[in-house]
Order: sequence, then C-alpha cells, then structure tokens
Amino acid sequence: MTQLLRLLQAEFIRTLILRWRYPLELLTGLTVMYLIFLGLFLGARSLVGETRGFELSLSGFIVSYLMWFFAISAISRLTYSIEVESSQGVLEQIFLNYPRYLLLQYVRGFVDFIEGLVFIAALLGLIILTTHRMLTMDWASAGPVAMVVILTVVGLQGFGFFFGGLALLFKRIGQVGGVLQFGFFLLAYLPVERMSVVGQQLLYCLPLTQGIRLLKIALVDGRPIFASANLGMLAGLAANSACYILLGSAFFLLCEKKAKIDGRLGQY
Repeated sequence: MTQLLRLLQAEFIRTLILRWRYPLELLTGLTVMYLIFLGLFLGARSLVGETRGFELSLSGFIVSYLMWFFAISAISRLTYSIEVESSQGVLEQIFLNYPRYLLLQYVRGFVDFIEGLVFIAALLGLIILTTHRMLTMDWASAGPVAMVVILTVVGLQGFGFFFGGLALLFKRIGQVGGVLQFGFFLLAYLPVERMSVVGQQLLYCLPLTQGIRLLKIALVDGRPIFASANLGMLAGLAANSACYILLGSAFFLLCEKKAKIDGRLGQY
C-alpha cells in the first residue's frame, strides 16, 4: 500500500511538472475542445433556430459532449503514452523499473481522470457562459452522478487497454485512435432511447452509452438515478465496466508478454 501511495504521489507530481512546463499544450487543448463545441452549437442553432425543441435538447447535447471528452481521453491516453515513451527510447527502462506495468497504468489512469475533472470544469464554465444553460444537479444527485461518471470512465479505460496492448506490439496506431474518436462522437449523440429494444441492447454493450443515458436522466430530466426504474441500467453499467476493465487488462497483459518475448519493448 505504501508503494502504491508513493507511486500515486510520483505520478501526480509528474503530471503537475508537465503541465507547468508546457502550459500552452493544456490551453490549446481547452481552446480546441471549446471551439469544436462552439461550432456544433452555432451550427445546430442555425439549422433549427432557437426553438423550444432546441432548448430542451441543449442540456443533453452538453452532457454528451462532456462525456465524449472523457471517452477520447481515456481511450487515447495509454496508446499515446506508449507511443511517446517508445519513440523517446524509455519504454523498456520503465518496464524494468516497474515490473507491474499494468498497475502503473491504473495509477496513471486515476491521475488522468482527476486532471480531466479539472479540464471539464473549465470547459463546462465556458459552455455555460456561451449557452446560458445550467445542468440540473443538486447535492442529493451529486453522489450518484459522480458514481456513474466513475463507472463509465472505468469501462472506457478498460476499452483503451485493448488498444494500449496493440500499441505495445505495433507501436504506431494513431490512425486507429482517430477513427475511434469519431466513432465515439457518433455514439455519444445517438438517440438510443428511440431505437428498438434490440438496437438498445446492442449499443448498451458498448462503453459510454449507458453512462450517458443515466447522466441525462439525472442532469436533464431531473430524475433520481437510484429510482427503481433505473437500477437495472445502473447494474448493467457496473457489469459492463467490470467486463471491459477485466478483459482489457487481460488482453494488455497478453500483448505485454508477447512484446517481451519478441523483444519489441526497445524497438520503435
């Protein structure tokens, strides 16, 4: 436990140092995400006008966009980290210093999630100033909302481990990440509740879908997540995330073993 806490502290310090040394990268990322939202928001408003339907769907639009950020961050983080460390020639040294590399990635995922919350808070502030729309949340719903966000991100992190494992073997898979970002953008905005039962069940097997639906119930509709009608979906989200993190971790370990056998950790 002491070693884990020291590792967590080291990763927090590492992240703070990187953000302090390269503040422009963080500001650029925030600006790009805001400009993408601004383009989508103005484009949608110009198409449908400031109708009541647009106003009613705006909160759901914001929730989907914020969760899309968590999706692209969680999925691309590990792949990007492996590509950078491999190109710098330090990946093999990290494996030598951290025999349980998967544990290191769990810690980095947690640190990345905390950093993402700060980023989301800043982005949400800009969005609120632009749209003049507040999300519906009180102290009673804050805990359930946080739980849903955490469960969703855990599933997304697990999904990212599949591609992190591929990055260990093939090193450069950046184009795959671009396709996934576009795919999850479409997934975030699909009207799942209007689809057939079969379509809903298929989409609920993917990470992100159930999490966004539950967050919309709380933040858009103003209904409690722990209502009896939503407990089944909440249990499904927990099971879905557990499956993704377990299967993704197992796949990553298999790819790690294969990379060590083939001597690919020191190659780029």
